[in-house]
Amino acid sequence: MRRETLDDNLAQIQRLLDEMGPEVAVAFRRASTALLEGRGRLAEQVVSHDPVIDDLRSRIELLAVETINIHAPVVGPLRSCVTAIQAAHHLERMGDLARHIAETAARHAPEPAVPEQARPLFQEYGGLVSAMGDKAVTVLTSRNVVLATELGTDDARVNDLHRDVFTLMFGDTWTEGVPAAVDTALLARFHERYADQAKSLAQRVIYAVTGQEPSTLSI
Repeated sequence: MRRETLDDNLAQIQRLLDEMGPEVAVAFRRASTALLEGRGRLAEQVVSHDPVIDDLRSRIELLAVETINIHAPVVGPLRSCVTAIQAAHHLERMGDLARHIAETAARHAPEPAVPEQARPLFQEYGGLVSAMGDKAVTVLTSRNVVLATELGTDDARVNDLHRDVFTLMFGDTWTEGVPAAVDTALLARFHERYADQAKSLAQRVIYAVTGQEPSTLSI
């Protein structure tokens, strides 16, 4: 919906982002729970709700582009519009990854999709990745640059866990077979990509607030 002033448009864009972020964070938490507990109905809820996230992205992009075209914002407001478009893209990708995890969970339900040997790793993996998503959403709402920089450290731990999953699968103790290994590898990839998108989202906010690339900040 078109707003009469630039400030009105920017406020509406932020409200839509504030709505979209929690939708994505909840989708991942539910997908992770469904994955580990074999909860097919919960997984299906994540899949069926994904169009809501897609629609929010479309609304944010439309309003941001309209704001640029009509109001010709400069400097800070322009960065806010561009960042909103980029942030909505990252959030939609995070929602898609949550959906992929949920689809895997639904296929295996009522059994957990994660093999017994890998479950402890994925409990830690899912918890850390979920926390990163929550933190990125908080950054998007609060514009907290210091908090945003923490996502880099969090992502390094995610990469360690990703390697641990493959070390387990290619080790001598893996007894779950090839099909389980394929599913496990894909699930690990979905988790890693979700974390990457959360980190990228936080970096977009850093640029919107400071006008600087994250690598140039001395925090």
